Amino acid sequence: MDQTRLRSLLAIAEHGTFSRAASALGLAQPSLSRQIALLEEELGRTLLYRHGRGARLTADGQKLIEAARPLLAALASLPSLLDDDVPRGRVVLGVPTFMSVHLAESIFGPLRRTYPHLQIRLVDGFSGFVNQWLTEGRLDLAILYDSRRSRTISAELLAEEELLLFARSRHARAVPAHGPVPASRLGGLDLILPDRQHGLRRALHAAGVRPDPARLLEVDSLTAIRTLVERGIGWSVLPRAGLTRELKDRRYVLRPIGDPPLRARLVVALSPMRPVTPALRAVLAHLHATVASLQGQAIMSQPSGSQVAARPGGSPPLS
Repeated sequence: MDQTRLRSLLAIAEHGTFSRAASALGLAQPSLSRQIALLEEELGRTLLYRHGRGARLTADGQKLIEAARPLLAALASLPSLLDDDVPRGRVVLGVPTFMSVHLAESIFGPLRRTYPHLQIRLVDGFSGFVNQWLTEGRLDLAILYDSRRSRTISAELLAEEELLLFARSRHARAVPAHGPVPASRLGGLDLILPDRQHGLRRALHAAGVRPDPARLLEVDSLTAIRTLVERGIGWSVLPRAGLTRELKDRRYVLRPIGDPPLRARLVVALSPMRPVTPALRAVLAHLHATVASLQGQAIMSQPSGSQVAARPGGSPPLS
Protein backbone atom coordinates (compact mmCIF):
# COMPACT_ATOMS: atom_id res chain seq x y z
CA MET A 1 0.00 0.00 0.00
CA ASP A 2 1.43 3.37 -1.06
CA GLN A 3 2.24 5.50 2.03
CA THR A 4 1.70 8.70 0.00
CA ARG A 5 -1.96 7.74 -0.36
CA LEU A 6 -2.21 6.99 3.36
CA ARG A 7 -0.61 10.32 4.23
CA SER A 8 -3.07 12.04 1.91
CA LEU A 9 -6.00 10.46 3.75
CA LEU A 10 -4.46 11.35 7.11
CA ALA A 11 -4.00 14.98 6.05
CA ILE A 12 -7.66 15.28 5.02
CA ALA A 13 -8.75 13.71 8.32
CA GLU A 14 -6.65 16.20 10.29
CA HIS A 15 -7.44 19.34 8.26
CA GLY A 16 -11.09 18.64 7.39
CA THR A 17 -10.98 19.82 3.77
CA PHE A 18 -9.20 18.82 0.56
CA SER A 19 -7.93 22.36 0.03
CA ARG A 20 -6.30 22.73 3.47
CA ALA A 21 -4.86 19.20 3.28
CA ALA A 22 -3.42 19.87 -0.18
CA SER A 23 -1.82 23.08 1.07
CA ALA A 24 -0.29 21.29 4.08
CA LEU A 25 1.13 18.54 1.85
CA GLY A 26 2.32 20.91 -0.85
CA LEU A 27 0.15 19.21 -3.48
CA ALA A 28 -2.30 20.52 -6.03
CA GLN A 29 -5.85 19.67 -4.98
CA PRO A 30 -6.53 17.51 -8.09
CA SER A 31 -3.43 15.46 -7.25
CA LEU A 32 -4.67 14.93 -3.71
CA SER A 33 -8.10 13.89 -4.98
CA ARG A 34 -6.40 11.41 -7.29
CA GLN A 35 -4.45 9.87 -4.39
CA ILE A 36 -7.67 9.30 -2.45
CA ALA A 37 -9.45 7.86 -5.49
CA LEU A 38 -6.59 5.40 -6.05
CA LEU A 39 -6.62 4.38 -2.37
CA GLU A 40 -10.39 3.81 -2.38
CA GLU A 41 -10.08 1.85 -5.61
CA GLU A 42 -7.28 -0.29 -4.18
CA LEU A 43 -9.29 -1.13 -1.05
CA GLY A 44 -12.71 -1.29 -2.66
CA ARG A 45 -14.10 0.88 0.15
CA THR A 46 -15.40 4.41 0.51
CA LEU A 47 -13.06 6.15 2.96
CA LEU A 48 -14.44 9.69 2.99
CA TYR A 49 -17.83 11.37 3.02
CA ARG A 50 -17.67 14.52 0.91
CA HIS A 51 -19.95 17.38 1.97
CA GLY A 52 -20.31 21.10 1.35
CA ARG A 53 -17.92 22.10 4.13
CA GLY A 54 -15.23 19.53 3.41
CA ALA A 55 -14.88 15.81 4.11
CA ARG A 56 -14.95 13.39 7.02
CA LEU A 57 -13.89 9.79 7.46
CA THR A 58 -16.28 6.91 7.01
CA ALA A 59 -16.13 4.09 9.54
CA ASP A 60 -13.74 2.23 7.24
CA GLY A 61 -11.64 5.34 6.81
CA GLN A 62 -11.42 5.80 10.58
CA LYS A 63 -10.28 2.20 11.08
CA LEU A 64 -7.64 2.58 8.38
CA ILE A 65 -6.30 5.84 9.84
CA GLU A 66 -6.10 4.44 13.38
CA ALA A 67 -4.00 1.53 12.08
CA ALA A 68 -1.90 3.65 9.72
CA ARG A 69 -0.91 6.48 12.09
CA PRO A 70 1.65 4.54 14.17
CA LEU A 71 3.06 2.90 11.03
CA LEU A 72 3.55 6.23 9.27
CA ALA A 73 5.06 7.74 12.40
CA ALA A 74 7.51 4.83 12.69
CA LEU A 75 8.54 5.27 9.04
CA ALA A 76 9.06 8.99 9.60
CA SER A 77 11.31 8.29 12.59
CA LEU A 78 13.60 5.85 10.74
CA PRO A 79 16.17 8.51 9.68
CA SER A 80 16.68 9.59 13.28
CA LEU A 81 17.43 5.99 14.29
CA LEU A 82 20.40 5.88 11.92
CA ASP A 83 22.34 8.53 13.84
CA ASP A 84 22.09 8.30 17.63
CA ASP A 85 24.28 11.35 18.17
CA VAL A 86 22.26 13.93 16.27
CA PRO A 87 18.57 14.43 17.16
CA ARG A 88 16.73 14.93 13.90
CA GLY A 89 13.31 14.52 12.36
CA ARG A 90 9.85 15.65 13.37
CA VAL A 91 8.41 15.55 16.90
CA VAL A 92 4.79 16.47 17.60
CA LEU A 93 4.36 17.66 21.19
CA GLY A 94 0.96 18.09 22.85
CA VAL A 95 0.61 20.22 25.98
CA PRO A 96 -2.17 21.64 28.17
CA THR A 97 -3.24 25.06 26.89
CA PHE A 98 -2.06 26.87 30.03
CA MET A 99 1.52 25.67 29.40
CA SER A 100 1.90 26.36 25.69
CA VAL A 101 2.62 30.06 26.10
CA HIS A 102 5.44 29.28 28.56
CA LEU A 103 7.01 26.56 26.40
CA ALA A 104 6.73 27.98 22.89
CA GLU A 105 9.55 30.53 23.12
CA SER A 106 12.12 28.08 24.45
CA ILE A 107 11.10 25.32 22.03
CA PHE A 108 11.29 27.50 18.94
CA GLY A 109 14.27 29.47 20.24
CA PRO A 110 17.02 27.69 22.22
CA LEU A 111 15.94 24.12 21.38
CA ARG A 112 15.71 24.85 17.68
CA ARG A 113 19.10 26.57 17.65
CA THR A 114 20.72 23.68 19.54
CA TYR A 115 19.26 21.04 17.21
CA PRO A 116 18.78 22.59 13.76
CA HIS A 117 17.79 19.21 12.26
CA LEU A 118 14.92 18.85 14.74
CA GLN A 119 11.46 19.94 13.64
CA ILE A 120 8.90 20.53 16.39
CA ARG A 121 5.16 20.89 16.03
CA LEU A 122 3.47 22.24 19.17
CA VAL A 123 -0.21 21.44 19.77
CA ASP A 124 -2.23 22.53 22.79
CA GLY A 125 -5.63 21.71 24.24
CA PHE A 126 -7.37 20.56 27.40
CA SER A 127 -5.75 17.41 28.75
CA GLY A 128 -8.58 15.08 27.78
CA PHE A 129 -8.08 16.05 24.16
CA VAL A 130 -4.28 15.82 24.44
CA ASN A 131 -4.58 12.34 25.96
CA GLN A 132 -6.86 11.23 23.13
CA TRP A 133 -4.46 12.57 20.49
CA LEU A 134 -1.59 10.71 22.16
CA THR A 135 -3.40 7.37 22.33
CA GLU A 136 -4.52 7.76 18.71
CA GLY A 137 -0.92 8.21 17.63
CA ARG A 138 -1.25 11.84 16.54
CA LEU A 139 1.39 12.96 19.07
CA ASP A 140 4.90 11.76 19.84
CA LEU A 141 5.07 13.28 23.34
CA ALA A 142 2.47 14.86 25.58
CA ILE A 143 2.21 16.63 28.91
CA LEU A 144 -0.79 15.28 30.81
CA TYR A 145 -2.36 15.38 34.22
CA ASP A 146 -1.32 12.19 36.01
CA SER A 147 -4.97 11.38 36.71
CA ARG A 148 -5.61 11.22 32.95
CA ARG A 149 -2.84 8.77 32.12
CA SER A 150 -3.54 5.15 31.13
CA ARG A 151 -1.58 1.99 31.85
CA THR A 152 -0.54 1.72 28.21
CA ILE A 153 1.36 5.01 28.29
CA SER A 154 4.95 5.32 29.48
CA ALA A 155 5.33 8.44 31.60
CA GLU A 156 7.51 10.24 34.09
CA LEU A 157 6.78 13.03 36.50
CA LEU A 158 7.39 16.53 35.16
CA ALA A 159 5.94 18.84 37.83
CA GLU A 160 3.38 19.29 40.57
CA GLU A 161 1.30 22.40 40.00
CA GLU A 162 -0.70 24.08 42.76
CA LEU A 163 -4.34 24.57 41.77
CA LEU A 164 -5.78 27.97 42.61
CA LEU A 165 -9.40 29.06 42.90
CA PHE A 166 -9.89 32.48 41.32
CA ALA A 167 -12.58 35.05 40.51
CA ARG A 168 -13.09 38.79 40.32
CA SER A 169 -12.68 40.50 43.68
CA ARG A 170 -16.40 41.24 43.93
CA HIS A 171 -16.90 37.55 44.77
CA ALA A 172 -14.36 37.54 47.64
CA ARG A 173 -17.04 37.32 50.36
CA ALA A 174 -18.06 33.88 49.17
CA VAL A 175 -14.83 32.33 50.49
CA PRO A 176 -12.71 32.76 53.64
CA ALA A 177 -10.90 36.08 53.75
CA HIS A 178 -7.55 34.42 54.36
CA GLY A 179 -5.96 31.05 53.88
CA PRO A 180 -7.06 28.05 51.84
CA VAL A 181 -10.63 27.28 50.82
CA PRO A 182 -11.79 23.78 51.84
CA ALA A 183 -12.58 21.62 48.83
CA SER A 184 -16.08 21.04 50.22
CA ARG A 185 -16.82 24.79 49.94
CA LEU A 186 -16.38 24.84 46.15
CA GLY A 187 -19.67 23.03 45.62
CA GLY A 188 -21.51 26.15 46.81
CA LEU A 189 -19.86 28.44 44.26
CA ASP A 190 -20.76 29.33 40.68
CA LEU A 191 -18.03 27.32 39.00
CA ILE A 192 -16.77 27.48 35.41
CA LEU A 193 -14.85 24.27 34.68
CA PRO A 194 -13.95 21.99 31.78
CA ASP A 195 -15.81 18.74 31.17
CA ARG A 196 -15.24 15.71 33.41
CA GLN A 197 -13.05 13.99 30.79
CA HIS A 198 -10.25 16.50 31.38
CA GLY A 199 -7.45 16.09 33.93
CA LEU A 200 -8.13 19.31 35.84
CA ARG A 201 -11.70 18.28 36.54
CA ARG A 202 -10.62 14.76 37.48
CA ALA A 203 -8.04 16.15 39.92
CA LEU A 204 -10.73 18.28 41.57
CA HIS A 205 -13.09 15.31 41.79
CA ALA A 206 -10.36 13.22 43.46
CA ALA A 207 -9.94 16.02 46.04
CA GLY A 208 -13.64 15.92 46.90
CA VAL A 209 -14.88 18.88 44.85
CA ARG A 210 -18.51 18.26 43.90
CA PRO A 211 -19.89 21.14 41.79
CA ASP A 212 -23.60 21.93 42.05
CA PRO A 213 -25.00 20.97 38.60
CA ALA A 214 -27.42 23.91 38.78
CA ARG A 215 -24.53 26.37 39.23
CA LEU A 216 -21.87 24.72 37.07
CA LEU A 217 -20.86 26.00 33.64
CA GLU A 218 -18.91 23.41 31.63
CA VAL A 219 -16.59 25.13 29.15
CA ASP A 220 -13.85 23.37 27.18
CA SER A 221 -12.02 26.54 26.18
CA LEU A 222 -9.40 28.25 28.32
CA THR A 223 -9.98 31.57 26.56
CA ALA A 224 -13.72 31.38 27.23
CA ILE A 225 -13.21 30.38 30.89
CA ARG A 226 -10.91 33.35 31.48
CA THR A 227 -13.33 35.69 29.73
CA LEU A 228 -16.28 34.50 31.82
CA VAL A 229 -14.31 34.91 35.04
CA GLU A 230 -13.11 38.35 33.95
CA ARG A 231 -16.72 39.40 33.39
CA GLY A 232 -17.66 38.29 36.88
CA ILE A 233 -19.79 35.28 35.89
CA GLY A 234 -18.24 32.98 38.49
CA TRP A 235 -15.18 31.15 39.84
CA SER A 236 -12.77 28.81 38.13
CA VAL A 237 -9.68 26.78 38.97
CA LEU A 238 -6.37 26.75 37.12
CA PRO A 239 -2.79 25.73 37.84
CA ARG A 240 -0.47 28.50 38.98
CA ALA A 241 1.26 28.62 35.59
CA GLY A 242 -2.08 29.49 33.98
CA LEU A 243 -2.62 32.49 36.26
CA THR A 244 0.50 34.63 35.78
CA ARG A 245 -1.64 37.61 34.77
CA GLU A 246 -4.26 37.25 37.51
CA LEU A 247 -1.65 36.84 40.26
CA LYS A 248 -0.47 40.38 39.57
CA ASP A 249 -3.92 41.93 39.10
CA ARG A 250 -5.71 43.31 42.18
CA ARG A 251 -9.06 42.93 40.46
CA TYR A 252 -8.88 39.19 41.18
CA VAL A 253 -9.03 37.12 44.32
CA LEU A 254 -7.02 33.88 44.30
CA ARG A 255 -7.08 31.18 46.97
CA PRO A 256 -5.37 27.82 47.47
CA ILE A 257 -7.67 24.83 47.80
CA GLY A 258 -7.40 22.63 50.90
CA ASP A 259 -4.67 22.26 53.51
CA PRO A 260 -2.10 21.24 52.40
CA PRO A 261 -2.81 23.08 49.14
CA LEU A 262 -4.18 20.92 46.35
CA ARG A 263 -1.64 20.08 43.65
CA ALA A 264 -2.03 18.34 40.31
CA ARG A 265 0.75 16.08 39.05
CA LEU A 266 1.86 16.69 35.47
CA VAL A 267 3.63 13.91 33.60
CA VAL A 268 5.34 13.82 30.26
CA ALA A 269 4.05 10.79 28.39
CA LEU A 270 5.00 8.73 25.37
CA SER A 271 2.73 6.43 23.44
CA PRO A 272 3.98 2.82 23.24
CA MET A 273 3.48 3.13 19.46
CA ARG A 274 6.58 5.38 19.34
CA PRO A 275 10.23 4.31 19.64
CA VAL A 276 12.29 6.42 22.03
CA THR A 277 14.48 8.21 19.49
CA PRO A 278 17.30 10.72 20.10
CA ALA A 279 14.86 13.41 18.97
CA LEU A 280 12.34 12.47 21.65
CA ARG A 281 15.07 12.33 24.29
CA ALA A 282 16.25 15.81 23.32
CA VAL A 283 12.75 17.27 23.60
CA LEU A 284 12.14 15.45 26.88
CA ALA A 285 15.35 16.82 28.41
CA HIS A 286 14.44 20.30 27.21
CA LEU A 287 11.00 20.08 28.84
CA HIS A 288 12.50 19.14 32.21
CA ALA A 289 15.03 21.99 31.97
CA THR A 290 12.39 24.52 30.95
CA VAL A 291 10.04 23.51 33.76
CA ALA A 292 12.89 23.84 36.27
CA SER A 293 13.53 27.36 34.94
CA LEU A 294 9.83 28.27 35.19
CA GLN A 295 9.78 26.98 38.77
CA GLY A 296 12.82 29.11 39.57
CA GLN A 297 10.98 32.17 38.22
CA ALA A 298 7.87 31.30 40.32
CA ILE A 299 5.82 30.95 37.13
CA MET A 300 5.24 27.29 37.97
CA SER A 301 4.90 25.91 41.49
CA GLN A 302 8.08 24.97 43.32
CA PRO A 303 8.65 21.22 43.74
CA SER A 304 6.98 19.83 46.85
CA GLY A 305 10.02 17.78 47.79
CA SER A 306 8.22 14.50 47.07
CA GLN A 307 8.73 14.42 43.33
CA VAL A 308 10.03 11.10 42.11
CA ALA A 309 9.82 9.44 38.75
CA ALA A 310 6.28 8.23 38.19
CA ARG A 311 5.84 5.37 35.77
CA PRO A 312 3.21 2.64 35.52
CA GLY A 313 4.34 -0.85 36.41
CA GLY A 314 6.33 -2.43 33.66
CA SER A 315 6.72 0.77 31.63
CA PRO A 316 10.26 1.63 30.55
CA PRO A 317 11.75 4.99 31.50
CA LEU A 318 11.72 7.62 28.78
CA SER A 319 15.35 8.59 29.18
